[in-house]
Amino acid sequence: MAKQSPGDETTINRYPSNMEKELFEKGCNHFDAGEYFDAHEVWEEIWVDSFGPRKYFLQGLIQAAVALHHARNENWAGTRKLSASSMDYLERGRSEGFEVDVDQMKDRIVDFEVALQKKLKGESEALPFYKLPRK
Repeated sequence: MAKQSPGDETTINRYPSNMEKELFEKGCNHFDAGEYFDAHEVWEEIWVDSFGPRKYFLQGLIQAAVALHHARNENWAGTRKLSASSMDYLERGRSEGFEVDVDQMKDRIVDFEVALQKKLKGESEALPFYKLPRK
């Protein structure tokens, strides 16, 4: 991946390297298998060297994964906080979200939040854990 000066977020990562593609796919496989913490760990390996919109996009996925990990552990405050911030990061990284349908991802996060609100009110037990909406 190309480097840039700190704070310069105008450069765009248009073509992820083969290594990034492999790591990204590995993270997706973990996410879709419900292994949210593992997905977060793998995507962080890419995130640390990314910048600009790509960094925001990856941060959004990482936070969505950790939100679902928290939900599995019934840490509702962590779930809600990270779900909300993941939506902002996904929007900010939309231009570099080549692999995931950002609109569908945000819809799934909202659906999860609505179901969580019902669960917390005692109206429902099931939470709609979701897979990544791939392009």
